[in-house]
Amino acid sequence: MWCHLLFFGLPVLALPLFWLLPLPLALGVYVPLTALSVWSGLAAIRALQSPPRTGLEAMRGRVVRVEAVEGGRIVVRVDNELWSAVAEETLLPGQPAIIVGIDGLTIRVRRPDGS
Repeated sequence: MWCHLLFFGLPVLALPLFWLLPLPLALGVYVPLTALSVWSGLAAIRALQSPPRTGLEAMRGRVVRVEAVEGGRIVVRVDNELWSAVAEETLLPGQPAIIVGIDGLTIRVRRPDGS
């Protein structure tokens, strides 16, 4: 809703300036206001197209470190958090791994290529 006000509302609401003010003064106010509206609209579009920086989507592809392997259970460190993980390959403590997916509270990892 607010985006409509910003993108379309400000230039439209500023149109009465042309009835109230002399043309050079109205243009001096209207043009920067429209430019601000266009600039903020382009910034919003760029922000919407950027990749996620937080949440589960941002975790895919990150390199993590295996902290412990106890039986079939793998524990990896993501930033300063410990997560349960599963892997198709055998991983050893201290080894790097790459996050390939998330199933609930369990991370799916694999060995990095070349390891």
